[in-house]
Amino acid sequence: MSDITTLSGLLDLVRARIGAGLVDRDAAARLPVLATRDAQGWPSARTMVLRGFDAADWTLDLHSDADAAKVLQLTDGPRAALHVWDAEASLQVRMRAHVVRLPHEEEKTLWEEVPEEARARYGTVPPPGTPIASAEAWHPNPRPARFAVLRARVLRIEALHLGEIHRRARFEREEGWQGSWLVP
Repeated sequence: MSDITTLSGLLDLVRARIGAGLVDRDAAARLPVLATRDAQGWPSARTMVLRGFDAADWTLDLHSDADAAKVLQLTDGPRAALHVWDAEASLQVRMRAHVVRLPHEEEKTLWEEVPEEARARYGTVPPPGTPIASAEAWHPNPRPARFAVLRARVLRIEALHLGEIHRRARFEREEGWQGSWLVP
């Protein structure tokens, strides 16, 4: 475990726990919560699956149906929050991010890596969030054009470690991730 008594150690712990979300299906960071703002200004949060993490650049990749409300919300305003509660590490991670959809050419390349059975999630008829008459009144129609990759470029991280002594810190991209302690 990282030395959480130092800012760099706490940031290393955050990095390691997020990275675990790519390789361990049971890791808390595998299922971060993404929060956006809807057209009426209300927060809109949903659990997503972490599909990529560049630990050096602090970017996270999430996949979505291109017709899902979150994609439109992020197109209108690319600001979002990501949240992970990692009970095993007693660690809460809150991130502010600038989230953009990758260019279609990059998405096409990544589509080839999506397992056949998972492709059905990208192209439902009718589109996600559409009111339907019954729970089964929709069907999958997998299409690469409906596959969207959202890249979250993390701008700020707030980490709260709950231990014998609680520790909380904020790290900013603009400050080179050096961090500062906060009152828990």
